[in-house]
Amino acid sequence: MDLSKEYPFIHIYTQHKPRQPVIIKGNTEGLCVLLNAIINAIAYPQTNGIAEVFCGDAECYQVLVQHISTHKELSPLPYQEEHEPK
Repeated sequence: MDLSKEYPFIHIYTQHKPRQPVIIKGNTEGLCVLLNAIINAIAYPQTNGIAEVFCGDAECYQVLVQHISTHKELSPLPYQEEHEPK
């Protein structure tokens, strides 16, 4: 399904292992919406920056950008959960 070029398209490919790159693909509108969410997270650290975007299959979703101040707030990492001892 093709949507109008005004729709903000973004897809964020997460890491599956340490040291893999995170890839963000998006059109100009999608990258601007993401940039605004990042700016809002910096300007208002007590709230999330939110980008409402579309992925490749035209489904709408939200990207939440959180401003944090400690390493602990980064946990858990996506690739750690499957490799941690139980």
